[in-house]
Amino acid sequence: MDGNVELEGIRGDLRWLHSVGVRGVQTFDGALGNPLVVEEAVIPGSEQWREAIAVAAATAHGLGLDFTVATSAGWSAAGAPWVDKADAMRKLVWSQTVVEGGELIQLNRLPDVAGPYQDIPRWGVEPNEGSGDAKDLFALAIPFHSIHDALEPAFVRTSDSPAETVTASQATAVEGFRLARDPDNHSVAWIEQSFATPVTVRSCVIELPGPHGFGAAPAATATLQVQNDDGGYVTVCTLPATQCPSRTMSFPAVTGTHFRLRLQADGISTVLAAFEKGVVPPPVYRPLTGFTVKRFALYESGMPAHREAKSGFATAPDYDHLDTDPRAAFAVVPLAEILNVSGHLSQGRLTSPLPEGTWRIVRFGASLTGQTNGPALPQATGLEVDKLDSERVRRYISTHLAQFGDAPIDGLLSDSIEAGLQNITDHLDAGFRRLRGYDMIPWMLTTAGFLVEDAYSSDLFLADFRRTLAEVFAESYYGTLSEEAHKRGAIYYAEALEDRRPQLGDDLAMRSHADVPMGAMWTFSSEAGPAPTYVADLKGASSVAHVYGRSRTGAEAFTSGRNPWSDSPKSLKHVADLQLSLGVTRFCIHTSPHQPTQVPPPGIALAPSLGQSFTRNETWASTAKPWVDYLARCSHLLSLGRPAVDIAYFIGEEAPVTALFGNTCNHDVPADYDYDYIGPDALSTVLNVQAGELQAGTSRYRLFYLGGASNRMSTRALEAILRLVEQGATVVGERPGAKRSLSDEDSEHERLCNLIWDSSNSGKVFATADLSSVLREHVPPRMMVGDSRVRRIARWVDGDQPLLFIANPVNEELRTTVTIPNMDGRLVAWDPVTPNQWALKGADGGDGYDVRLPPYGSLFILRGEADPRPEKEWVTEVAGEWTLTVPGSDPIQLTHATYWTDPGLGAEHFSGTATYVVEFQLDGPHLPHAVQFADVADVAHIKINGQEEGILWTAPYRASTSALRPGTNRIEISITNPWRNRLIAEARSNNGTLYPPMTAVFNHEAEILPAGLLGPLSLIYKHHRNFH
Repeated sequence: MDGNVELEGIRGDLRWLHSVGVRGVQTFDGALGNPLVVEEAVIPGSEQWREAIAVAAATAHGLGLDFTVATSAGWSAAGAPWVDKADAMRKLVWSQTVVEGGELIQLNRLPDVAGPYQDIPRWGVEPNEGSGDAKDLFALAIPFHSIHDALEPAFVRTSDSPAETVTASQATAVEGFRLARDPDNHSVAWIEQSFATPVTVRSCVIELPGPHGFGAAPAATATLQVQNDDGGYVTVCTLPATQCPSRTMSFPAVTGTHFRLRLQADGISTVLAAFEKGVVPPPVYRPLTGFTVKRFALYESGMPAHREAKSGFATAPDYDHLDTDPRAAFAVVPLAEILNVSGHLSQGRLTSPLPEGTWRIVRFGASLTGQTNGPALPQATGLEVDKLDSERVRRYISTHLAQFGDAPIDGLLSDSIEAGLQNITDHLDAGFRRLRGYDMIPWMLTTAGFLVEDAYSSDLFLADFRRTLAEVFAESYYGTLSEEAHKRGAIYYAEALEDRRPQLGDDLAMRSHADVPMGAMWTFSSEAGPAPTYVADLKGASSVAHVYGRSRTGAEAFTSGRNPWSDSPKSLKHVADLQLSLGVTRFCIHTSPHQPTQVPPPGIALAPSLGQSFTRNETWASTAKPWVDYLARCSHLLSLGRPAVDIAYFIGEEAPVTALFGNTCNHDVPADYDYDYIGPDALSTVLNVQAGELQAGTSRYRLFYLGGASNRMSTRALEAILRLVEQGATVVGERPGAKRSLSDEDSEHERLCNLIWDSSNSGKVFATADLSSVLREHVPPRMMVGDSRVRRIARWVDGDQPLLFIANPVNEELRTTVTIPNMDGRLVAWDPVTPNQWALKGADGGDGYDVRLPPYGSLFILRGEADPRPEKEWVTEVAGEWTLTVPGSDPIQLTHATYWTDPGLGAEHFSGTATYVVEFQLDGPHLPHAVQFADVADVAHIKINGQEEGILWTAPYRASTSALRPGTNRIEISITNPWRNRLIAEARSNNGTLYPPMTAVFNHEAEILPAGLLGPLSLIYKHHRNFH
């Protein structure tokens, strides 16, 4: 981080990771403001950096660790100082010029500013004419109609000066107003256009430049209102905020004299997700003191509603709910009237006259988005490469990987895409024609605000345009990176969108090119539960692995941002278990920042409150191995055999998984069934039917479900579904109500639907969205868990033998049943923590088996033979004096084991390892076979009579032992807690011995976490008939 690189520290980091059982590393360079602790910053690409990379790779391989590198400095995607403007990401731009037939004139220039839209620069960057490197693409001419121009108000007034007006000559399209806004509190402002006589309006365009992204002030909610006859204002429409500074909305005709744009927004403190009490938010706030209204334009003509999102300047969660109202389709442009004059332009000058009449020429081009890679040091920051051009991607990644010299690289990693939006590249029209089968050029008028043919056709074209961008993105970027990794003998790891829909793309198709498809899971409390988008992301990743036959599913695991320096294996177990239940089989722990030997504890993090900071400077670093072993053990078992899935869940052709289920988890599939997501690519190219079962990759499915955005469907998808039905597949889902593509012929769409949902297919095709009812009546579950709260996932091993993983997501014991119908033999439980195994006891009155899960406990259930657990155990409690030794303090005598953070002990701000010791007497002949504690906070290292008895990090905090003996016994328990409590103390009174950025993470409101050992200490005896 931030150039803090030191060779001995690299060796120390890797040796520690190896010692705790880690199998490999993924290497990033980042910069988030960490102070420099080494003599000189090491810049990516420099000679010192190359030496460090060589040492890291050699050390990793010497220890048997895989060495994977990221696709750029930072983790946005793929950018660098060597990326030329000609190879960088671009956006579509246009200008309009009115010409008379026969004229040969210079057309109005293209917007030429690097930024998100037209001539609006990136926020915080001064507009620099020419910085966009604009270049021509094509030009279209249409007959001129003034109705396509913005209406000119007689005057304008605003909430800042309601009594003052601006004249019409000053107010055309109302450009350049700034209205007062309270940066800290809710604000309302307005701007009003007034006309001399009533006007009819069908569309509105506003431009509200402002910051976007992490820490940015909330985007304004915009509402268009019209004054009614009573002098009040009624709402015409809302214009939802997106990543784009421009917003367009169409609506049925509204007539009025006074039209008001009402803006409102919350204060800056609402923009970040709530941090835990006492955690200081990072200094990333970007407040606004005004509403900047660059444009407020009203039109009598209609436009494609939500034009910017539909054209790829922004994204929307669900485009199927953004249809343009056909009643707004006024002054549409007939396709037959559009002239492609691209061949008659030279350096922006019309070189061949148009026919007689007045014409509007729309000149289209491309200019830079200005997006750069990051977060990275300035010397390693440059333009993001064009993601829609495979040769540009190939040149970029070849240059990037050449920096690593001869360092042996095992893998290439694409982190979740954070490079911003791109909606044009050279020759996109050729890719569009190949994928969609028709010419996109005349229809591109829709991106500039014109309705072509009608509202429905315009929306269909824009859907085709977005689908093409998504497919070209997956092919040209992810496909090329995969190819280049394989050329070098490396495997390819790829995340996708992660958090809802940051840009256009099919997150299943993107990851289909990866050898290890990945998702992400941020930490969460068991009370709050996980964010649905991360659940969807990981389920999508494991679906890709299953469907495309990949052996592993990766996870950016345990990412943390709201409760820093507070986690341990104990608090992370339920997070790990959720990931396992979603199909993860390769944990990529986020993160382990490099620790130069010079850095004081707790060490360097990504940022003070970001990342897990799983490093050798963590308090519990020396006791991490049992937790890592647990992750590895579970991952290994869940990679055996093949997935025990039942349903191929088609997501439709509109949205990625993280958009479909970004805010609410998928509840279509009942708990006792599992499923994989199927995208359009897999439906057409991978899925087939054999012996009545759907097959894809390593998975076998019992039915195909039309979920997600299947309410509309292309003929290509319908053809694939008909093929499955004819091969004998069972399909559940309603007939789509509309076609998905402009290239779909209505008659063919109707014919295919009739064939699929024909009555002759009764028993194979169920025309219902109620999947549960079909499963209940026709597809019995193959594994059942009594308590629906229990997380589960299963594999078929050794042919058709079940291997079931179950996990308790709550901090209390759960008792439930497991049933596997039609299975020969008995079920055995295997504890992946200890690991012990035992035969399960049959449930009373049924064919299931009783299962007891401790708080956050987990088990594997499989067929086998093992001894049963003892029917009864005898438990006694140890009575005696305890000695607590906290480093830096005198020993503390206790009458019972209790947390060292309890009042009066004076150790509440200690972080690290403290030791509890107790001595007690035992009589023979029967001796305890285990000891158990009420609670451990957070990790315990146990010694009994000097014998190592392991590390306890999760409930039930029991250690089996053979070391107890008649007479005097001594138990020594070394407890380690996280850094949090010490950092809270440092925030109140900094003693200068810790790494400074981390001492400002908490404030006086932060609460101390319990730390230490909680009694009683119980001695566990096996039951004997003559036990007394």
